[in-house]
Amino acid sequence: MDIPAFVRLLRDGNSAGALKKIQEQNYLPGICGRLCSAPCEVVSGISEEEPPAGIRALERFASDSGRPKFEWKRPAVRAGKKIAVVGSGPAGLTAAAGLAAKGYGVSVLEAFDQPGGVLRYGIPSFRLPAAVLQEEVGTVRSAGVEFRANCYVGKTVGLDELQREGFEAVLLATGAGVPRFQDLPGANLGGVYYAEEFLLRVNFAGRGHRLSLKTQDANFPLGFPLGNKVVVLGSEYMALDCARIAVRLGKHVSWVSPEAPEDKRVLREESGYAREEGVQIEALARPLEVQGNERQFVRAVRCLRLDYADTRATGQWELTPVPDSEFVLDADSVIIAMGHAPNSLVARGIEGLKVNDDGTIWIAPHNGMTSLKGVFACGDVVTKAGPVVEAMASGKKAAEHIDNYFKSKI
Repeated sequence: MDIPAFVRLLRDGNSAGALKKIQEQNYLPGICGRLCSAPCEVVSGISEEEPPAGIRALERFASDSGRPKFEWKRPAVRAGKKIAVVGSGPAGLTAAAGLAAKGYGVSVLEAFDQPGGVLRYGIPSFRLPAAVLQEEVGTVRSAGVEFRANCYVGKTVGLDELQREGFEAVLLATGAGVPRFQDLPGANLGGVYYAEEFLLRVNFAGRGHRLSLKTQDANFPLGFPLGNKVVVLGSEYMALDCARIAVRLGKHVSWVSPEAPEDKRVLREESGYAREEGVQIEALARPLEVQGNERQFVRAVRCLRLDYADTRATGQWELTPVPDSEFVLDADSVIIAMGHAPNSLVARGIEGLKVNDDGTIWIAPHNGMTSLKGVFACGDVVTKAGPVVEAMASGKKAAEHIDNYFKSKI
């Protein structure tokens, strides 16, 4: 994005113009302005002493205040060029918007009952309000994109059926919402949940509910027990989100992470929010074992303190166990948020689709095409998992690949 240009427009009071400038390159500013990992802010400081500019917050403001004054115009569809996008997460939505902007007829196929993917079912509403997501989806829809819910490609509809419908290209953007199971002793005990399952259940159960800092409803209809003491394991946003949700449910929450507070893979201000909300942060700690009771349910988590040390005298500091530093956290439930795998289950229903050993879908690096002609892939199902903004960038690049594919056939 042309950041200086949109910031100047905001400075001049032109929010609609700033939003239009952002949308020249970024089709989902309301989402990006809330969820972006803000790499641009790292290099935006005037000096080491000055804090970086709040570019993400400015983008969020432009999206919130400029949208009523600006809407996309639906382009004319290029005759006979229909594209199916499988998955409506950040990569799929971005690709669909980019392809629609280029004039293609685009249909987004979503396995769940509403579009959004991880944005709707994997991110809590206090970070991305449902109304904002709905507005962003509505903007993409206004550009001419069709959305089909409850459509599981490979199960309820096959690739051959899509081809018979006239789709000349298919883009797989199914994300990375599959839990990566851990070898942690005790991970199979009752009361242990994986973050993907926890977030999905909360978002389904919480539809129509508003979780805020003041919400302390122990009877929130999750459909499964949490108890009063919750321990969250992990160091990324998924762990942070689980911890902040559990606090909002009135639980005593401990967040165990191997990184130091300044090294966590989340913005420092957001881990600070968690601390202010009541999350007990156990940084520089590694879980060793989930301990169970006589009923084979969670009762505690045994952990070990870590610290940085140059143990090999190489000048390279690394995390090292601290001797005699084991400690135990009482727990009624444990949420494991320590990585997830690509959702390449769609490959089971598509014959001939090549999948890599790590579960990602294989694509040719020069054109983003899979092992099947006319079938492309992008986002976390290709890259495993990463920040939302990287999935969006991958979707934008995939739209360019598909456009080039059709141009080469002319």
